[in-house]
Amino acid sequence: MKLVITLLVVALGGTTSLWAQTPVSDRQLLADRDFQNNAAFAQYRGAGNSNRVVQYRKQSWLAKYNPVSLTLKGAMLGYQRLMSQQLARSCPYEITCSNFSKLAIEEYGILKGVFLSADRIMRCNRIGLLDVPPMDINPADGTILDPLSRYR
Repeated sequence: MKLVITLLVVALGGTTSLWAQTPVSDRQLLADRDFQNNAAFAQYRGAGNSNRVVQYRKQSWLAKYNPVSLTLKGAMLGYQRLMSQQLARSCPYEITCSNFSKLAIEEYGILKGVFLSADRIMRCNRIGLLDVPPMDINPADGTILDPLSRYR
C-alpha cells in the first residue's frame, strides 16, 4: 500500500509542494533568523537576565584573574551562549536558573551561591512546580517569582 501511495505521489508531480517543509539548509535557516532582535527571545533580556554579573568592576588584578572565578564564570557564560540557545525555553521562573546562579554567586559568594543554585535547579522541574504557592506566580506572564532577597 505504501508503494502505491509513493508511486502515485511521484507520478502526480509530487515535489516540494506536497511536502510539509521546503528543503532549506540549516545554515540558511540560521542566517535568516535574527536572534538578537527577535521578540521570541525577549524573556532572556528581562530583569535579572543580563551579563552584568560576569563583567568585572574595578578590582585588584588578583580578584579579576582568580582562576576559580574565571572558570565558573566562563562555564556559565559558555552554557548560556552555546548550549542554552539550543535547548527549549522551559524554565518556569521569571529569572532563568542560570542567571539566578550568576546573581546568587555574586551576592552570596561561591559556597552559598552554588548551594542556592543547586537548590533552584533541583526545583526547576514539573514535580517541583506542584509546591509553588499561588502568591509566588506573576499574574502578568505566569512565571514564578523567586527573588534572591528571599534567601538572606
